[in-house]
Amino acid sequence: MKPNMILKQNIPYAALIYSALDVCELMLARSSTLYPFAVVSIENDIQCVFTDTKDEHAQSGMIEVLEERLAEHRIIAENAISVLVYAATITTQKATESEAIVFNITDSNGENTVTLYPYIQQKNTIRLGTPFTCNF
Repeated sequence: MKPNMILKQNIPYAALIYSALDVCELMLARSSTLYPFAVVSIENDIQCVFTDTKDEHAQSGMIEVLEERLAEHRIIAENAISVLVYAATITTQKATESEAIVFNITDSNGENTVTLYPYIQQKNTIRLGTPFTCNF
């Protein structure tokens, strides 16, 4: 991963983003699938959060279960900051499709920012494109 992969507005979350990018690279190097996961920081202690697809509570979907777990972290610790990570297919300005990693960043106030990292998978690694945010 390149050190310049953090947008200016995401600099306060750089440690979380780099941790998430490392997990993405490991996951995609071993498989062509990026399973949803999250990275959470509570009092500067960074931890990964995963779901068990066999968990009976995961019936509503992996992303929804992760969102619930992250909401629980915010209730327990006022200063919890999280990054929910999942894969998406995006359409570029040239109307071509590209794979992307979605980072839904939630600060300690509950405000969300979505950053997209387009990528190309090459052999046992991924090559990231320029990250960007978008309005929904």
